[in-house]
Amino acid sequence: MRKLAFLTLFVLAVTLVQAQSKFDEGVHYTVVSDTKTEKPTVTEFFSLFCGHCYQGEEMFQKFAKDLPEGTSFEKSHVTYIPRDNPEVGNGIVQAFIAMEKLGKSKELTKVFFDHIHKDQKEIKSLEAIKEIFVANGVTAEEFDAAYNDKAVVASAKKMQQAWLDKQIQSVPTLVVNGKYRVNMRTLKTVEEMDSLVKFLLDK
Repeated sequence: MRKLAFLTLFVLAVTLVQAQSKFDEGVHYTVVSDTKTEKPTVTEFFSLFCGHCYQGEEMFQKFAKDLPEGTSFEKSHVTYIPRDNPEVGNGIVQAFIAMEKLGKSKELTKVFFDHIHKDQKEIKSLEAIKEIFVANGVTAEEFDAAYNDKAVVASAKKMQQAWLDKQIQSVPTLVVNGKYRVNMRTLKTVEEMDSLVKFLLDK
């Protein structure tokens, strides 16, 4: 029995070492903060203007449901797309947070994704953003109230800065516990991404 117990512990130890050595700092992930979030958190940095984000939306929804119990999954919108229209780049972030305040985040995220990528329609102004809200059941007054709400404006400013703080260079990109940025291009499968995220949640 002692020999069996020893072998079991040995196998577990080897497995742990292999898991720890499977992912390397500077290769598979980058440290982008000196501190971690208080609670386990995975943040997807994305943009409604990003084709890869559109294509991966369903996959990330499933990924979020499969995270370890007690782990929060958040989405953070970057501002650098469209690159030639900073007004819309910043405005879409504020609109994204307004969606959450209105309780229509999931519904309107799909609407905007489809508008931009499926229907191939451009959004060139803040008024165009508002028109999409209004065309999908939000009154102009409701949009204005949510979009200009002080808490929404404050949250938007934080989100507009967040991608810079975390050194996000492309989207979609995951950041784990506010400290570890996943280098997405080094991952070949969803299973590998899942393993890396769980590895970083335990660091």
